[in-house]
Amino acid sequence: MCDLLGLSFSTDISARISLDIFQDRGRVNPDGWGMAFYYDKSLRIIKEAQSALNSPLFDFMERYIHSKTIISHVRRSTRGIPSYLNTHPFYREMNIGHTRQEYSFAHNGTLTNLARLSTLNCKPLGETDSELAFCYIIETIQNRGIQNWTEGDYAFLENTCRDINDDENTFNCMLSNGELLFCYSDENDHNNGLRYLCQKQPFGTIELISPDEKLGAIDIHTATPTDSLAENELGYVISTRILTEGDWTEFRGGELIVFRNGEIVYPSHRVTQSSS
Repeated sequence: MCDLLGLSFSTDISARISLDIFQDRGRVNPDGWGMAFYYDKSLRIIKEAQSALNSPLFDFMERYIHSKTIISHVRRSTRGIPSYLNTHPFYREMNIGHTRQEYSFAHNGTLTNLARLSTLNCKPLGETDSELAFCYIIETIQNRGIQNWTEGDYAFLENTCRDINDDENTFNCMLSNGELLFCYSDENDHNNGLRYLCQKQPFGTIELISPDEKLGAIDIHTATPTDSLAENELGYVISTRILTEGDWTEFRGGELIVFRNGEIVYPSHRVTQSSS
């Protein structure tokens, strides 16, 4: 079973927050791992078509990444051989009007009904159903001409994900353009769907647990000295797993939640909850 983890923070953090749990998941998700992050407003993706367990490159990532927005994925393949092109996250650049945007995407689930996902211009480079869904989403965004996302555009993307996520297709996914992190939870709770946890400054250490065992700890390190951070700095951890003791909030089935710089911006009832 693949695992997803997304991070949206108001200040640059180290990806160390995601690595311990995901490296352990490499035992049961041996077919690849990858991380997408945005640095100086440019997308960087590092991934391997092998288990994250005992990967020197995976260990290096703990020291290398600093970003407000990060997507992590570990893979057990259900469609497409283990290869670099089939490893998540996937990437596309698009130009709409005078704006250039770099989108990254990772998916948890299996798509068996692929007929509706036909595209004219955006074509997969690999063999996965996941990348095909990403191409379909990218083309719908481009056809709509979305440059600056609005409430109506968020609802449009949510409906697009629901169209993909019919009875035959399981679909948890994360999509980002660097500024926004879009997280969609399967309408039938595939792999338990998604959930999120709010973190406030000072961030500190999060203990990782599962019902049966302790899985270590993750530290939220910032690129800015702690004494210069505002007290209201915060962020969200979004995952297919409950990773810690704490107040995790479940997504509803078929719900899209949009995060920007450590805040929820869609849907409106989640925005109210996050600011309380």
